[in-house]
Amino acid sequence: MSINIKMKHIVISTLITLSITALLVLKFATSTPTMAAVYWADRVIDNSGHKKDRSLNVNCYSPNQLLGKPSIMPNFGESVCAWSPQAMRRNDYVVLGYNTPINVEQVAIYENINPGAIIKVTLIGRDNDTIIYMNSDPRPTNNSQGKMFNIYCDRTSFKVSQVRIDINTYRYNNDGYQIDAVAISDSKEPIDVNINFSKDIAEMGDPENLGENINSRAAELAPVIAPDGKTIYFTRERHPENSGQQSIWYSEIDKNGKFQLAKNIGPPLNTKFNSFAISILPDGNSMLVGNIYYPDGRAGAGFSMTYKKGNEWSMPEPVKIRDFYNTGGKGSYCLASSGKILILSIQGTDGLGSSDLYVSFLNDDGTWSRPMNLGTEINTPDREDSPFLAADGVTLYFSSAGYPGYGSNDIFMTKRLDDSWKRWTEPVNLGPKINTNGWDAYFTITASGDYAYFVSSQNSMGNEDIFRVALPHELRPEKVILVAGKVIDKKTNKPVAANIYYEKLSTGENMGIARSNPTTGEYKIALPANEKYGFRAEAKDYIAINENLDLTKLKDNISEIKRDLYLVPLEQGQAIVINNLFFEFAQSELLPESFPELDRLAKLMQESPTMKIRLEGHTDNIGTNQANMTLSQKRVEAVMNYLVSKGVDKNKITTVGRGALKPVVSNNTEEGRAKNRRVECYIISK
Repeated sequence: MSINIKMKHIVISTLITLSITALLVLKFATSTPTMAAVYWADRVIDNSGHKKDRSLNVNCYSPNQLLGKPSIMPNFGESVCAWSPQAMRRNDYVVLGYNTPINVEQVAIYENINPGAIIKVTLIGRDNDTIIYMNSDPRPTNNSQGKMFNIYCDRTSFKVSQVRIDINTYRYNNDGYQIDAVAISDSKEPIDVNINFSKDIAEMGDPENLGENINSRAAELAPVIAPDGKTIYFTRERHPENSGQQSIWYSEIDKNGKFQLAKNIGPPLNTKFNSFAISILPDGNSMLVGNIYYPDGRAGAGFSMTYKKGNEWSMPEPVKIRDFYNTGGKGSYCLASSGKILILSIQGTDGLGSSDLYVSFLNDDGTWSRPMNLGTEINTPDREDSPFLAADGVTLYFSSAGYPGYGSNDIFMTKRLDDSWKRWTEPVNLGPKINTNGWDAYFTITASGDYAYFVSSQNSMGNEDIFRVALPHELRPEKVILVAGKVIDKKTNKPVAANIYYEKLSTGENMGIARSNPTTGEYKIALPANEKYGFRAEAKDYIAINENLDLTKLKDNISEIKRDLYLVPLEQGQAIVINNLFFEFAQSELLPESFPELDRLAKLMQESPTMKIRLEGHTDNIGTNQANMTLSQKRVEAVMNYLVSKGVDKNKITTVGRGALKPVVSNNTEEGRAKNRRVECYIISK
């Protein structure tokens, strides 16, 4: 059996040499004066039918594709995102409605392929209509591709709410004809359509070849950069050291910031079948790879998770998605940095046409939820491919043939607006230094978004090479902080293999999961800025010491924080500090941010029927000794009462307030006083 994947062969075209002036077209907009009103069709009133393809969604080629702004650009050719009449060599028509009636001086019709079939255009109001265009000799022009057909007229005396377009394709044979969009305007300033660029597109750097340590005379494809930017994984095709036609290779950055000589990742990931990496999580120890790996050495279609154990990778485990199917056969995927969100490019019965982007969420039982379509603000009837969700969990990069661009597929960026996963900003084209007149896809960036990595054959060392390009700020994701350290046994100071969980303190929502390296204890997580987080490591027979981070007031130059995580053996006499406890100043009432950690302690005690604990409260030295002693006692009693409310036997808990008698550090600084204000939990019996 041979597993094949469709890889991106990006060719940087001569569009790179376009002038900066040409690049500064800002929005998918009209070149009308500021006061001109331009409206695109909102609804279909009537039509004579449309072309149908049983292999595609009914919405493909339908009159609904005429609604809104154009989906494609001239010189693009036939598309499922445009209206095609039911058959050629006949008369057809469509009537479109506009929610905002206006006095019209111009109609702009985007004829997507073989323009020239329009024989009549009629403007319709409440009690009026007028013909503004007639053509008695319809025939295809010499331009087989598309154009914007602008029709000008005297300003109508009535408000136009509908436009009827009649076409005749008797002279077209089987050449095909399409209309993509229709606009009305109250101005004669020509309506035009331009690619939706970022205003910072001119700041994008020039592509940089990663050099001979990464690239060879073979084809280097599908790069996957680690979120910290220090390791890159990629597919190398038809290389003499491959296990199969395609194998996974990787390279790490040295102390001088240069990628080292790439290495074959070896078994069990590379087999005699085609192997490829899909996503690497921030921890550097968890990777999503292509294929299902069977114990007998066979490979099947799908994807799997593998985990690093020291310097080796585990046998990949299949990813199980509820009700998963893909009628299109081919797919592409991205695992979010949290490890809890999977973006899929698949073809489903609820899709808009060809492959759409879907999202699936990790369930508590380790399976993944039924894929949910991301909706019409991203997906089109044409192909959406190669999704990449940035570490902020908000910014999505993807490839599409359903938006104005340079070729059959371009790479776009959009940002999620809420947790429905249905509302997105208008996709922005990444411009001609990345997109070409070919099929552009497969795009990966670091957590900071400073560099994007992609494939090109322009100025390559052999076949396709891996390049990187500096991204302007507007095309980068939201700010993310990398938190790195080791998971350590507090008693022995040895590394521990553990899962790292992190949550929003404001809601207790579990935001993600990572793994530490069993040999070194090293871990890394990516946390979107402007939130307060709790995080901890968990391992069998250990109690976690929870940590918290306030990322709401960070300086702009901070991008990484070092923090080791400690695990306390579940043994008699061991003590842990309950870090994520929060009280109002000089008060004993628990704040809601405290509940997630106390809930975990309550669960641990319920699962250990013989476990007994002693809670000790401590304060700083501000205030009188008596006041501090009273406050510390009230606070541990508040903790005890909360645990009891969650079902813990009160007889298993003793409390004592120590006031300021046992500081762990000096009280001379606010930072020291904060560490001294604490509640400790001692295990009396296991």
